[in-house]
Amino acid sequence: MRNAVGAALSGVALFVSGCAGDSQAQVGDSTSPSLGSADTLVLRTMTTGGFAGLGGPGTVPDFSLYGDGRAVTGGREPTEYHLTHQALRRLVSDASKAGLATPRTVDDPNISDGTYKVITFVTGGRARTTKVIQEGGRADDPAKKFLARLVPANWPRGDQASAPVAYRPSRVAVLAVASPGSGPKWPYGPLTSGKRVGTSGCTVLTGADAAKAQRLATARTQWNDRGKSFRVRIRPLLPDERDCAALSR
Repeated sequence: MRNAVGAALSGVALFVSGCAGDSQAQVGDSTSPSLGSADTLVLRTMTTGGFAGLGGPGTVPDFSLYGDGRAVTGGREPTEYHLTHQALRRLVSDASKAGLATPRTVDDPNISDGTYKVITFVTGGRARTTKVIQEGGRADDPAKKFLARLVPANWPRGDQASAPVAYRPSRVAVLAVASPGSGPKWPYGPLTSGKRVGTSGCTVLTGADAAKAQRLATARTQWNDRGKSFRVRIRPLLPDERDCAALSR
């Protein structure tokens, strides 16, 4: 079925690359995106900036859309949605029409410490980034108006191939920060053996271990590992995120 998706979307890829312009050159067939892979990222939004410094390492993106029509939202309870093939093609086409293939910043010089929505649009194998300030700027800017299209709660039911479900990751990142306190022994590998993500040590668990670790860390955040105490949180890995290094980008 996913091969069929790739074939159906190949025409869209050519259309998007033909319509999407860059500030220096027209995006042509040589940069046609491949949307056929189920885990290929197509669109993503992340909230960043502000006084609180939102969007730091390890933050779950607000929205991620993939080549097979899956979309995953962030928040306390990540949710998975599924667009129909037709709705996916339409959304990708409209992203190009909104100018998202041309990296730029929609800003307001009168606002300091503003929060931004960072939109990543992957086309031609390249991620193009648009930053849109949230508290000001032109309300009629095409990129700013397009943001509402990237909120699955706004999607018509007819555009969805199935009902939304809780996102069940096959892999999770275990993020651990040294913290005073006491707790039971962490039942898996060393908490700080992987690449650091911000101030946290990071390790990856898969399969049944990933599901069990999510339950354990929800019930208790304080754990002991090799004589040291850590505060642990579980970060679900998204389909395009393979390891801890992906959380630092």
